[in-house]
Amino acid sequence: MIALRRKNAGFTTIYKVEFNNYKKIIKVYDQIAFSSFFRANLNKYSNFYNSLNKANITPKHNVISKHILEINEIKSDFSLTKKKLFDNKKILREFKKKITSIQKLDQSLIKKKLVDEIKKYLNILKLEKKVKRKIKKIEKYINFYEQNSICHGDIHFENLIINKNKLFILDWDYSLISCIGYEIAMFAYLEKLNQVQIKKLSKIFRISIDEIIHYLPICHLLDYLYKKVLIKEKLIKVIDKKLIREVNNFIGNIL
Repeated sequence: MIALRRKNAGFTTIYKVEFNNYKKIIKVYDQIAFSSFFRANLNKYSNFYNSLNKANITPKHNVISKHILEINEIKSDFSLTKKKLFDNKKILREFKKKITSIQKLDQSLIKKKLVDEIKKYLNILKLEKKVKRKIKKIEKYINFYEQNSICHGDIHFENLIINKNKLFILDWDYSLISCIGYEIAMFAYLEKLNQVQIKKLSKIFRISIDEIIHYLPICHLLDYLYKKVLIKEKLIKVIDKKLIREVNNFIGNIL
């Protein structure tokens, strides 16, 4: 007997399929909305997912078609939190190991650069002229640190699974080419890490805290543009005023 559970996740729909011992997650991408904003064809990323599978970074992914992914189900031993991550040296080491493994992947597997992600949003959001006028300065700002490795681009605790003391990373829809400073900055931004926690990560990953902080305004900008897309698609109604102030400060004063 087949048990099917469905969850809407914005631009994708997640199905959990159970058939005897067969348990899979089927991720179906909206062929119009998601393809317009992010990826046009998942088939182009088969080699990327194969590399993730071989490196044991993520539950096994299999590209079924240009808009459907099949993912092995892995159940988490417990929900990862800030406290559990930063208080447990074993988990922190496993976190570093997996993030470092991503950085070692062949960057030719992913064509999209960090600045390309911003440009893609701007092509859709025709009214964002204030950002578009500064795109060359934004690119120069991004390239202050060498853009030389694959990043997950959307690491937060809901995308991290601990199973039998091993960590697996989910949801590769925002993967791109950048640097470790950006990767950690986005994690810090999404999970609202404090200065002590950011400093600890800079020490663990052996990068300067300045590099992490450098990319926080880019995280604000990406979040702002993403939320503008959600408004365009009528998935949300407003953007937090604090986020708007952060972006205006970056565009108007920092660049």
